[in-house]
Amino acid sequence: MAFPEMNWRITFIVIVWVVASAVLSSNVRAADESQGPIFAINEENDLFLNPLTANHTDRHYTQGLKLIYRDGDDELPQWAVKTSDALPPLWMNTRSQNIGYVFGQNIYTPQDILTGAPVKTDRPYDGWLYGGMFLQRRGDTSEAKIPVMESFEVDVGLTGPASLAGATQVNFHHWFLASDVPRGWHNQLDTEPGLLLEYERLWRLSLNEQTARYVDLIPHGGKELEKLPGEGCALINWHGQRVSLVCLDRGHDDDLFLFIIDRSALPEPPLSQLAQFVRVNNMTTASWTVGDNTSVLASKASEEDLRKFL
Repeated sequence: MAFPEMNWRITFIVIVWVVASAVLSSNVRAADESQGPIFAINEENDLFLNPLTANHTDRHYTQGLKLIYRDGDDELPQWAVKTSDALPPLWMNTRSQNIGYVFGQNIYTPQDILTGAPVKTDRPYDGWLYGGMFLQRRGDTSEAKIPVMESFEVDVGLTGPASLAGATQVNFHHWFLASDVPRGWHNQLDTEPGLLLEYERLWRLSLNEQTARYVDLIPHGGKELEKLPGEGCALINWHGQRVSLVCLDRGHDDDLFLFIIDRSALPEPPLSQLAQFVRVNNMTTASWTVGDNTSVLASKASEEDLRKFL
């Protein structure tokens, strides 16, 4: 059965909008109001760049689906409470805490999906099937009392054929885009386990309490290291200071090395959360500071390549 591309696109957009509106309207809360359990669906697709036309592109990060469930305020198991207590407050007064769970799949392709030959000059076919959990904390800044929300998330999953990304995209295109079925998934990367560590913080800025009901400015920032199988970790001694080391496997004899040290142990630590890049011999390093800890990410890759992991 053939589906007219224009008609199904409009229908799909309408369905997504209706579902999203229902979820958002049912979960709107004031910043200082207690929140109960929440279930959300996060759908991302490059189709949304041109939703009402037949002009679309499958390129690089082309599709992502994420299911999210978050418990109500302060319904944390004891181990999560201890974990939260061990994490520094980072200039915020914590008012409530939540724990949540995620399950999702990401799909990545080169720009030309109609060739069966390997495209060595573009991003390879790959997928990321994962599950994980997160700790979320809400509160406000100590002095200005600006509402703040931060989250710590840990995901584990699989890349390559085990991610089911190829089957998902090929079947979807067979059903709805028969003229645009990908032909290169046999060239995808191998199956490997992966780990994603993510931290994100959001600030809610409003003119006053009246306008806060209708308009907000929400800047955010964070760091993540994603989809790289871990090779090992260690606690090493450097000039009498303890340094945490995590090694991540990029393949092709090109690992990533993440060092974390107390900023007071460094003579001139970076002062910003924005990464500073320096080339040292045959290694590129990115360094930043968050709270009392300074992190250094090192690799043989170029600065442009290393930025993809920050």
